[in-house]
Amino acid sequence: MGQTTLFGDAEVAEPLDPLAWRAAMGAFASGVVIVTTQDEAGQPVGTTVSAFSSVSLDPPLLLVCLDHKSRTRAAVKRSGHFCINILAAGQGALARLFAGPGATDRFADVEITPGVLGAPQIAGALASIDCRLHSLHAAGDHDILIGRGLNIAAAPGDPLIYSQGRFLGPAD
Repeated sequence: MGQTTLFGDAEVAEPLDPLAWRAAMGAFASGVVIVTTQDEAGQPVGTTVSAFSSVSLDPPLLLVCLDHKSRTRAAVKRSGHFCINILAAGQGALARLFAGPGATDRFADVEITPGVLGAPQIAGALASIDCRLHSLHAAGDHDILIGRGLNIAAAPGDPLIYSQGRFLGPAD
């Protein structure tokens, strides 16, 4: 079938098909977050992300991956802080709004409050975690941003789940 196993730095016989890679990665169910911060003019910016994880309890560190071309990534790099808004089941429309390319008025109808460093906390999120940028690591066409948690606002509820190109709720 042409499969090649990779050991160490051994070369792969055939490059991976990007569509097959996307399909395989999409088979993994993940939570959905919106990363927010402010641009150089102090205006809120944000984007939907499913590449997010806890890294360390002591100190409290998390990671999020943002595309090099992302306006939010550039704003986080400049400001040095961001907020992770963990979305609740039923916030799929909000996730889609912040995932769309080129939207400049994403926050027009979204209720927000400023976090401890000013990054927007989104109303109705299961949790909002204010972070200071701890480190940034280039990785392919994305950067891995490590954030140090400074403040948490949390509420009970079920998370929004993303898998195979769609949002799933607790009943799915």
